[in-house]
Amino acid sequence: MFSIAYSLAGTAQTGNSPYSRFGLGELAPAGSVYSLGMGGLGVAVSSPVYINSINPALMARNRVVSFEASFFGERKTVANSQQTRQHSGGNLAYLAFAFPITKKWTAGVGLRPLSIVNYTLVREQRLPNTPSFVEYTFRGVGSVSQAYLSSGVEVYKGLYLGAEAAFNFGVIRTESRSKLLDNNQSYSVELLDRLNFGGVTYKLGAMYRLKLNKETSLNIGATQTFGKNVRVTQFQSLQRLRANDEVASADTLLPSTANRVRFPQSTSFGLSLERSLHYTIGVEFTRQKWSEYRGLGISEDNSLTDTYRLGIGGEWIPNIQSVNNYFARVAYRAGGYYQQQPIILNGQQIEEFGINFGLSLPVNRSFSSLNLAFTYGLRGTTDNGLIREDFFRVNVGLTVNDPLWFQRRKIN
Repeated sequence: MFSIAYSLAGTAQTGNSPYSRFGLGELAPAGSVYSLGMGGLGVAVSSPVYINSINPALMARNRVVSFEASFFGERKTVANSQQTRQHSGGNLAYLAFAFPITKKWTAGVGLRPLSIVNYTLVREQRLPNTPSFVEYTFRGVGSVSQAYLSSGVEVYKGLYLGAEAAFNFGVIRTESRSKLLDNNQSYSVELLDRLNFGGVTYKLGAMYRLKLNKETSLNIGATQTFGKNVRVTQFQSLQRLRANDEVASADTLLPSTANRVRFPQSTSFGLSLERSLHYTIGVEFTRQKWSEYRGLGISEDNSLTDTYRLGIGGEWIPNIQSVNNYFARVAYRAGGYYQQQPIILNGQQIEEFGINFGLSLPVNRSFSSLNLAFTYGLRGTTDNGLIREDFFRVNVGLTVNDPLWFQRRKIN
């Protein structure tokens, strides 16, 4: 398979990630700031005062109108065996809105990223039997996002079921440029490839809360995201560029053509022990069948492998009802995770490790809060001609809860 042990050029936005060249790109962290502070838990971990965007069944635990918004910033160090580069960036993480329909049924809508593509790779190679060198540059930028509708209901005491429909949309643009380096002239040929995504995927969720005593429960949850063919419109063109990057000529190789990309299925299981609004500890496992993914004929896109993710974490609130001690009402979170990337390079599957910390700072007595999550992660290795990414990510979000929305006001 293609090796990415090239020079590491700089990029903007969310930071250069050479591994985002494959498949749909670098997958965005799932879940809200609440989940990210606990290692990304959300299949069997929820709260009545935060929106759960991982397991749609747990939307039913939100009994008040809630709105959440989050932004993130990231600092990343990308290194191979010869050099190191640093990149930084940030963006909107997600928007979510949940509203109860009945006492046991809650629906929600939201906007979140699915994947991000942002890389620049450069390599120089001498032409056989000549004194000339060619510089190859590979760039990619874009993202796939999801606008989703989610609904969860408590169908029986402690049994929650839910479903989600997500519309996947976005644009990914890639450039492959070759430039002849010569003492007298420098020109280049560039292949442009643009993919426009648009299609719906579906997820089902379930959870059962087994009461151990009046305040403590054992939660067992599962989700299933179904594999789906998503419509993609592809456009390709070939350009000849002058030394100043001015276009000398351009030819359309492939006009806008409708195709299909196969998104993989995903199955998750979770287990947690919870005392509501006091403490939670949980563990979750996810299996994603990236071997089912089908791109548009690019070998790197069609040679992905199945992955799994293991996360563990918890939350502790000293005393949610404290009047005199503000920090006793703060929610403290910690967790960690291990996950595989669907990429195999030089016979080695890329791995990722991360540790998480989080806080929720109350802003009033209606359980609204300012939420923070911190992640330090390590992806890949510099061994065997590969690339390592060290990153530190900060998520900042706001949760606004209002139990009075949609309630009919009484007139005295």
